[in-house]
Amino acid sequence: MNRMILTKLTLSGVGKKDAVLTFERGLNVITGDSDTGKTFAFQCINYILGGENPPKNITEAKDYNVITLEFTINDELYRIERTIGSSKVCIVHNGEHLIMPYKHDPANTKNLSRYLLQLLQGHSENAYLKKNKQNQKRTLSFRGIVHLITVDETDIIAEGSSFQSIQYTEKTARKSVLKYIITGSDDQNIEEIDDVENENIRRAGVVQFLEQKKDILKRKIAAIKEDSNYQLYTKAKTTQLMVEEISQLRDSISLLSAKITQNQAKVDELKKLCFEDDAKITEFEILNQHYAEELKRNGIISTYTDFLEQLPHLDCPVCHQPITADVGVIDSDSSDALFEYFKIHAVQLKSKIQDLTCSINDIKERLESNKESIRRLLEENNQLSKTIAEKQASLSILSRNIATIRQLDAMKKSLEIYQQDLSSVELDIIAYSEKVKRSKQSTDKPISPLYNDYCSEIESVLKKWGFRENVNVTFDDETLDLSIDGKARSDWGKGYRAFILSAMVIGLMRYCFKNNRLHPGFVILDSPLVSLKERKKDEDGEWINDYMEKKMVEDILEEDCMHQVIIFENKDIQYGHQYNYVQFNHEGNARRGFIPS
Repeated sequence: MNRMILTKLTLSGVGKKDAVLTFERGLNVITGDSDTGKTFAFQCINYILGGENPPKNITEAKDYNVITLEFTINDELYRIERTIGSSKVCIVHNGEHLIMPYKHDPANTKNLSRYLLQLLQGHSENAYLKKNKQNQKRTLSFRGIVHLITVDETDIIAEGSSFQSIQYTEKTARKSVLKYIITGSDDQNIEEIDDVENENIRRAGVVQFLEQKKDILKRKIAAIKEDSNYQLYTKAKTTQLMVEEISQLRDSISLLSAKITQNQAKVDELKKLCFEDDAKITEFEILNQHYAEELKRNGIISTYTDFLEQLPHLDCPVCHQPITADVGVIDSDSSDALFEYFKIHAVQLKSKIQDLTCSINDIKERLESNKESIRRLLEENNQLSKTIAEKQASLSILSRNIATIRQLDAMKKSLEIYQQDLSSVELDIIAYSEKVKRSKQSTDKPISPLYNDYCSEIESVLKKWGFRENVNVTFDDETLDLSIDGKARSDWGKGYRAFILSAMVIGLMRYCFKNNRLHPGFVILDSPLVSLKERKKDEDGEWINDYMEKKMVEDILEEDCMHQVIIFENKDIQYGHQYNYVQFNHEGNARRGFIPS
């Protein structure tokens, strides 16, 4: 639910200086002398929020005819403008001006009531509320909740509750509005009735059906709560840890896979280098063999040359005569040159063979190193693959656990739905079990359990305000009023009636905030403390005439700092605290009143 925070009230007229009253979040007090415009300002707020009756006609307000109220919802500024006597208002938001009637219209969303309700609820659907004993219905209007948040100076000390109407035809409708605010459930599904006795029979049948439905829901709730897996689930706090572990495993697997890819790229590169080295070794070995054969041939030629050099000194084996150059033997110079050539060539061949042998050995050494690197990388990849497989197995187990947890989450949501349905059924059983009122009502006031939590909130408020240390509050759902320790609020003095009603209004706002119920987010009280006369002892045992007033102010400052409480009061209740405090005076340098003099 959204909430409204009033920020500024303005009364304006042609040729007139604006009368301005500003408000803040938390406590706001407008105090001062009588007849300074406090009640008039209260009436202006009531009128701008869709009231039928314009502010009272006072001399100071002559020629003032336009009332403007500014407020924020979720820090967005809205402004309502209404000319006194007009049936239409102008709403300004984000530069857009909307002209619409102030009266509620269930069939049309373009009216002030539906507009404000839509802002608060976040949707434009109507809430249907019972308006009479025949279960005829009407839709909720914004004016239907104004009496729950604003109390004027007459109603605050009255014996009757400001929540209830003095008009008989409005009593059931007022009850339905408060019931809707307290429970959040409307009366859309109730059927109209003609005969009270027949309705009692029908209600008995509905109650029987609801009792059966309640038993079914209880069994479903018990089945979930007794489930052993669900019990472990509710006690465990490891879901987030598993999610984090899954994320870590996925990251680790990704890194390992990237490492395998990187290693495989190195293996491919090394295999390519090994292939090239194998080819070079083969090529170099062939070349080396060629050089060796050529060296061998070179040796044969050198031997032959040496033989030729010896021929002139040998005798012919046939005729035994000396062999001379005439028979074709080469001369000495030629043989020396040839011999030197083959000698040098042999040295070159041996050098090449030696170089090739070194290169082949280097390549083979590099080849072995690369093959060892390939083996090592493949072994590393194999180990990485095993690690990935282990992590994927763990990931699979965790994923199955997460799937189980999701099922348990679904069980938890089902449990919440069943519990909500059970609460709704129990409320419906209470509603349908109410006896039809007879012409002669019992002297005992009916007490409805629908309002137990609300009463507890009021008890808390009264305790904090120093009313009593222990206080028992009950709620009468016919008069929509309280009893304090068995004594009806109407039986207390007017000072206490105003004080208790203030706790009733502020307690409702706090209840709605805590339970996310429909509430505008502010309350306005006119003269809640002026009639209160009470002496209480403080913590030191000293008697203090304004003890409860101080406790009230201190509690509102602490508890309602995010809400808004606006108090119009005739007495000074600042007590040294800092908050939005406006004081009107007839004389002096202080502000003279709401309307500029």
